[in-house]
Amino acid sequence: MGLPIDLAFCQAIRQQEIGTVRLMLEKGADVNCVDGDRTSPLMYASQLGNLDLVNLCLEFGAAPDLPGRHGLTALMVAAMAQQERVVDKLLSVGASVNLVNEDGTTALMVAAYKGSKAIVEKLLAAGATINQSDQDQDTALNLAIQGRHPDVVRLLLEKGANPYQGHGGLVLAVSEQAIACLEVLLEFGANPNLPSGDGRTPLMHAAMTGNIEIVELLLTAGAQATFSDLDGDTALILAIEQGDEAIAERLLAAGATFPETENVLPLAAMSGSLKLVQFLLSRSLAINGKDDAGDTALHVATLEGHGDIVSCLLKNGAKVDLVNDQGDTPLLIAAYQNHQAIAQQLLDRGADINFSNDGETTLTIAIKEQYEQLINILIDRGADPNQKLAKGKTLLMQAADKGNLGLMNTLIAAEADVNARDDFGATPLMWAAHRGFIDAVALLLDRVSELDLNATNQRGDTALKIAQFNKCDAVVTFLKQKGASS
Repeated sequence: MGLPIDLAFCQAIRQQEIGTVRLMLEKGADVNCVDGDRTSPLMYASQLGNLDLVNLCLEFGAAPDLPGRHGLTALMVAAMAQQERVVDKLLSVGASVNLVNEDGTTALMVAAYKGSKAIVEKLLAAGATINQSDQDQDTALNLAIQGRHPDVVRLLLEKGANPYQGHGGLVLAVSEQAIACLEVLLEFGANPNLPSGDGRTPLMHAAMTGNIEIVELLLTAGAQATFSDLDGDTALILAIEQGDEAIAERLLAAGATFPETENVLPLAAMSGSLKLVQFLLSRSLAINGKDDAGDTALHVATLEGHGDIVSCLLKNGAKVDLVNDQGDTPLLIAAYQNHQAIAQQLLDRGADINFSNDGETTLTIAIKEQYEQLINILIDRGADPNQKLAKGKTLLMQAADKGNLGLMNTLIAAEADVNARDDFGATPLMWAAHRGFIDAVALLLDRVSELDLNATNQRGDTALKIAQFNKCDAVVTFLKQKGASS
C-alpha cells in the first residue's frame, strides 16, 4: 500500500524530484498540504533553497503566509536557512514580512540572529518593523548581538534600530561578551551609563564578567565608576564579589571609592582571591573591619576554607578572637566547618581554644559533630576536657551517654574528671549504667582506679540502682561482680 497522496507529495518535495512534484500537482495534489511536522511543500522548498521548487509551488497556488509548526512561515524558514534567493522570491509574491510565530519572532529577527546581513537588508527594504520585540522582549538588534554579528548590528543601527529597547543593547553585549558588537554600539553613541531594570549600568555588568577589555572600553566611552544599582552596589563592589583584582584596581583608578558604611575586605575574602585581598590590604583597608553580619575578613575566610587568605590576614595583624553578631570567633567557625588546618593556624596565633559562645566551645562543637581528628587536635592543643554542657553535663558524661568508647578513652587520657557531677549529682558511670552500655561501664571501671563505684546522685541512687531500675541486667551483673552495692 502506498503513501497517502499528500505525504507522497511532501516526500517528493523533500527529495527535490521536480518532475514528480509537477506531475502530482497536475494530478491535483494539494500544494498547501502539511505533513506530520506541519510543514508545507513551500516551506520544504524554501528550507532547501531550491528556487525551481519554490517557483513551482507558487505557480500552483502555494500560500506564502501559510503558518506551519510553531507558527513558522516560509519566509521565516528561508531566513533561518539563509536562503537569500528564496527570500527575494517570497517577498516578490507578497509574503508578509512582519508576521510572527508563536514566540513573537519575525523573519527579521531570525535573519539578524543568523547574521544574514543581505537578508536583513532585503527584509528592511520590504517594510520589516525594525524595533519589534518578541515574547522575550528581544529585538532584531538584541538577537544580532546575541549571535555576535557586528556587521548586522551596524546595519540595524544605521537603519534606525533603538539600542535601548528590550534588554538594552549595551548591557546585552556586555553580558554576552560580544566585544565587536559592543564597539559598534559605542561608536553609534549608545549611552554607557544607562542602567537596566535592576539599576545596573553596563559597567556594573562588565565588572561581573571578569573581562577587563570590556571594562576598559566602557570607561573610555565615558562610563562612570561611581554609580550604584538599586541594592546600593557599585561596579567596584561587584568586581570584589567576583574576586577580580585587576578590574577592582582599574575601577579605583577611574574614580571608584570604597563604601563608607561597609568594609569590602570580607567580600574579597569570600571570593577566595588571595591577590585581591593582598591588593585591598595595600590600599589600607581596615583588616578587622566588619560587614553587615559582624564578620571580619578572617571570619569569612575561615568559613569558606580559604587557608591561604587566613594565613595572609593573620600575618597582616588580623585579630583572632573578635566575635561576629552570632557571638562566634573564627576558631569556633573553623570547628563548625571541620577546617582542621585553619584551626591550627588560628591556634598558632593565640586563638582562645576554650572560648564559649552560649556554652559552645571548639571542643563541644567537634564532639557534637563527631569530628574525631579535630577532637584529637583540640585536646592536644590544650582544650579543657572538663567543659560542661547544659545542666552541668560534662563531655565525658556525654560520651558515656552515647556509648562512644573512642571519645571516652580520649577524654580520660586527657585527664577528664571521672567522678565529676552534673547538676543532678550524676557521674559518668551513672550515665553509662542508665543506658545499659556495659562496654562503657567496663571501660570506666577498668581504666580508672579512683572511680567511686558507689557514689550517689541527689536522689541517693547509685549506678547499680539506676541499672536495676532500667532493667539493664548485664550491667547489674557486672557492677555486682566489681563490688557495687545499691
